[in-house]
Order: sequence, then C-alpha cells, then structure tokens
Amino acid sequence: MAEQIIRYDHYGIPESPLISKWKEEGRVEGIEKGHLELLLRQLVRRCGPLSDTLTAQVQALTAIQMLDLAEALLDFAGHDDLKQWLAQRG
Repeated sequence: MAEQIIRYDHYGIPESPLISKWKEEGRVEGIEKGHLELLLRQLVRRCGPLSDTLTAQVQALTAIQMLDLAEALLDFAGHDDLKQWLAQRG
C-alpha cells in the first residue's frame, strides 16, 4: 500500500506526495506565465506598445479571462478595442 502512495522521479528516487504537489503547482504556474507572456506579445503586435496601466490590467486577469482575451484580440483594431474589452470585464 505504501508503494501506491510513493511516486518515483525519473531517476527512480522516491518522491513524496508533497513534492509531487509542489512540482505540479510549479508546472501550472509556468504554463500560466507563458500564456501571459504570449498574450502580451500578441497584444503589442495587434495594438502597439501598451501602457503600464493596460499591462497591469492584463496581468490581473484570471487564466480563463486571458484565454478569452487571446481569442477576442483577433478582432481588435487598436488600443480602444482592448480598453473596451477590459472595461467590460472590470
């Protein structure tokens, strides 16, 4: 039964459930950070340089809202569209 609880890393060393949880949280955090970086790059490409205020508003979005924004930005023509989208969510 204890072997069912203990996982092994890729070197065959036992890994506690707590460490496994931390690793998974780190993976999720890394993925979300990557999504944010890509979203900001796409927004700059579509809308031009973003103000610190707009950047902070985007960074404050939830993961689901970021995905929604990533889809919506395909129809944006500039800063005004981004500001309007953020105002509707704020």
